[in-house]
Amino acid sequence: MAKGRKLWESPVVQHRLQVGGHARVCGSISATARTFAHDRKTVRDCLHRYEEFVRTGNLAVFLNRPRGNSHRTATVTEQVVVDYYQEPDTQRTCPNIARAVQESQQVQLSRQTVYNILCRRGVWVPPRHRGPPFTRFQMPQPNELWQADLIELEETCLGKVFAFVAIDDHSRFLTAWRFFFTKDQEGVLYALFLAFCEYGLPLRILVDRGAQFYASEEGAESRFQEIMGALGIQAEFTSRPETKGKVEKANQFVERDFLNVERNRVANLEELNTKADQWRQTYNARMHEGIQATPLSRYHPSLHRLQAEALWHIFATEQRRKVYRDGTFSLWSRRYPLPKEYVADHAWVRTFRNEIKVVVGPDDEVIATYACPSSSEEV
Repeated sequence: MAKGRKLWESPVVQHRLQVGGHARVCGSISATARTFAHDRKTVRDCLHRYEEFVRTGNLAVFLNRPRGNSHRTATVTEQVVVDYYQEPDTQRTCPNIARAVQESQQVQLSRQTVYNILCRRGVWVPPRHRGPPFTRFQMPQPNELWQADLIELEETCLGKVFAFVAIDDHSRFLTAWRFFFTKDQEGVLYALFLAFCEYGLPLRILVDRGAQFYASEEGAESRFQEIMGALGIQAEFTSRPETKGKVEKANQFVERDFLNVERNRVANLEELNTKADQWRQTYNARMHEGIQATPLSRYHPSLHRLQAEALWHIFATEQRRKVYRDGTFSLWSRRYPLPKEYVADHAWVRTFRNEIKVVVGPDDEVIATYACPSSSEEV
């Protein structure tokens, strides 16, 4: 009875009991890890101990279990460990020191034993955290921020492919996901165009400094930046993957849950994108561990939206072309006819994806529409 009372008073037992109980009640390993500032492996260990305590009623399950030889390491060996750690012009890790001791002294030590020796001798110096501390954030409402990223060089039976992924920060709702054979701007912009048509416009979009998004020349603007500015969307850039960690995590799940199954089961890029969109709908309707809800239940389309036709004209590139005497204009070494009343005049030719539109006048009246000569799913 006295032993049981001592176990109840043990800070280690109390803490592990609390963590394990919290994980069992809330049902989320990730939420418990955030609450107690632990990693998920530690939380799972506390949960397993808690479940064993429920079955047996034995508080001793919360104590550390002895592993290996419990005899104290010889003083001579401890000094060798300290000497390796304090070697000038080196920064040995605990596993590295353990290997060095085994090679030089034929004494086998675990990484944990090396760490314990260094702490006991008072020489251990915790490594400095590189960079500013991480700050977790979550937008209070849907469409306040989308995080976007590019998945690169994924092997498939079609060859190497790229994918553009966008996720709503508040709800973890996948708003865009499309595969391409190249990683140029056209693929990224087309995926965004489809997402804006379906879900409306976000207030901000967070991306990295890849060439698809960011102009490296000082004072210059990429086409992505120009389009976002025209739509009133604030483009934000980061060089740290941790800042857009939600979409980075989604990318990892895409690879594990979708690509590892379908990468060798498709006949063409169109089929891959069809299956990807079906998987995206399933993903948005499944329970998300990080928010303890389905993304679909937390997301609603943006009230700020434009018609598809207006969006197309904003995304399109524009060139001024002269209309020849035969009533045609030239584009990509091809001739396209126009109404005869525009002979010897000039027209603005806009192109985006697989369409060419010719507009004239202050109201941008569309007088002709053509298909691009390379209208395929190659980009």
